[in-house]
Amino acid sequence: MDTKKKKRFKPGKPSLYFITIGSVVIILLIYAVLIQCIGYFAFTRSFSKEYSESVLRTARLCSQTFDGDDFSEYLNYDQETLDFIYSLGFYSDYEEYCEENGIEPDSTLYINASMYGTTKDTLNEVCNTMGMAVIYIIIPDDDYMNYTCVYNCVSDSSGYDHWELGHRVETPSSYYDAYKRIYEGGSSEEVVTRFTNLNGGKPHITALIPLHDPDGNVCAILCTQRFADGLTKARKNFLQGVGALTVILAIIIILLEARLLRVSVIGPIASIANEADRFAKDSTQAGTLLSESDFKVKEIHNLALSLDKMEVDTVENIENIKTMAAEKERVGADLSLASKIQMGMLPLKHQLLTEHSEFDIHAVMNPAKEVGGDFYDFYMIDDTHLAIEIADVSDKGMGAAFFMAISKTLIKSRAGLGGSASEILAYVDKMIAEKNMAGMFVTVWLGIIDLTTGHVDVCNAGHDYPAVSLKGQDYVIEKTPHGPPISFIPGVPFTGYEFDLEPGDRIFLYTDGVNEAKRSDGERFGIERMLTVLNEHKNDDNEQLIAAMKESVAMFVGKEPQFDDMTMLSFTFNKIIEKNSIIKIPYNSFNLFSCSCFERTASFCRCHSSSWLLLFAASIL
Repeated sequence: MDTKKKKRFKPGKPSLYFITIGSVVIILLIYAVLIQCIGYFAFTRSFSKEYSESVLRTARLCSQTFDGDDFSEYLNYDQETLDFIYSLGFYSDYEEYCEENGIEPDSTLYINASMYGTTKDTLNEVCNTMGMAVIYIIIPDDDYMNYTCVYNCVSDSSGYDHWELGHRVETPSSYYDAYKRIYEGGSSEEVVTRFTNLNGGKPHITALIPLHDPDGNVCAILCTQRFADGLTKARKNFLQGVGALTVILAIIIILLEARLLRVSVIGPIASIANEADRFAKDSTQAGTLLSESDFKVKEIHNLALSLDKMEVDTVENIENIKTMAAEKERVGADLSLASKIQMGMLPLKHQLLTEHSEFDIHAVMNPAKEVGGDFYDFYMIDDTHLAIEIADVSDKGMGAAFFMAISKTLIKSRAGLGGSASEILAYVDKMIAEKNMAGMFVTVWLGIIDLTTGHVDVCNAGHDYPAVSLKGQDYVIEKTPHGPPISFIPGVPFTGYEFDLEPGDRIFLYTDGVNEAKRSDGERFGIERMLTVLNEHKNDDNEQLIAAMKESVAMFVGKEPQFDDMTMLSFTFNKIIEKNSIIKIPYNSFNLFSCSCFERTASFCRCHSSSWLLLFAASIL
């Protein structure tokens, strides 16, 4: 009951009608936003340019009048004194005032007051007639962090307070660099735009032009400032106009699109959906074909044709599907049996280790599919020689498993006849290449260990380099000589190499399913991570070491499916056999009496007689 209720109240899927209309609205909104952004920035740039040019023109005009003055002299007086003397008028009036008050006339003071007052009147006139908010002349400190006001002429409508001569002001951050460029960079004019961080003021644009003293050095900066509230208002009107036009256009387009969708798309698709729903319930063909309807849209007509054909094909294929399901079940059973047979071919270590305490060995194979192309093997060739090997066939599945079985049988059979590791693999290469019509190949690492000396005879046929731990040191990868994979380039000689083991030394063999294990982001497990795990667990026994490696790989790949067979073999050399404790038959003598089942009174070897039969059967295959 609860499940039915949940299904009943599950939100439905949106219809094509609403999706299409919604997409049109979204496209229009995106288009409107783009137009507004482009227009906004273009409009702002143009308007800002006009404002900047207007304040620059005013600043240039004023600078022509004042350039050459030494404005620092005015700072020796106070505003009230200069304004009073300027208000007296002619010099004779100034002398008369001095005489009446018993003051000695100062011609320099009078000249400075006259020049200061005249300049101030001129700036006031320009400020009010040219639409400026304020015109002022300043002298920045050496570090530009503060400046001293010399002139401050504000328009009647600006709302600014008048600054007296000598008024000290902290430099706003937006002006600091402009002052520096004028005094140190030789800039002839600067424009500063302030629309934010105004501390309650109005947005404005200020032009700055350097003023020079009689020696040509920059002695002050002339600043003309204009309010930009007209700019902000114009931008607001622009955005409102574009927004309103977009809304009207969107309504018209939506109405037209809605009618077109209902007639040409939604109705026909609804008919097709109803027929598909009917067919899904009873799986019988309709009396009238959908393609006979007069659908205007080509794609919808093709969809109707496809649905008609699907109904015919589905009815015909129902029986085929049942047959395929039965066949799949049979194939699955065969694969399961093949997997059991393949795993049964792998050697068991228990009996070998029970009879031999000179070494310890453990190996695992995890195929990517039901059966795989990896294999490992270990067996006593005679009383003193142990063969260990690992291999990787160039494919996966049944073909690789069959190729693996032949390769494994040939290697073991030929190894029982004696010879070096390179001679064994060269022989197997020749045997396989003669009948290898499928072009498959197999990489093999084969090592023959003399348990009386620890000497290892190795041949690497294109396989990954082993990780070796010698004398208790960390595992390392040694890039030793190797040849091509078996049956890859028939006839190419196989190069062997040798090294010696001491008690406690270890060998770790693996296939590329370990180091190339991949997680969801595409990164591989890699050789470095593998070595890290080996060295962290180098004191564990072989079984624990391989278990730790499997766990590390599994944690690395997470939920990513296994894409390749993964096989590992770990070998530890425990001790050297005392030569006097065994009856040693020479290895590499290439006769049938060089194996562990040799009987002094027998006229033949049961072990090698069976190996010869397997070798013969594999060569025929």
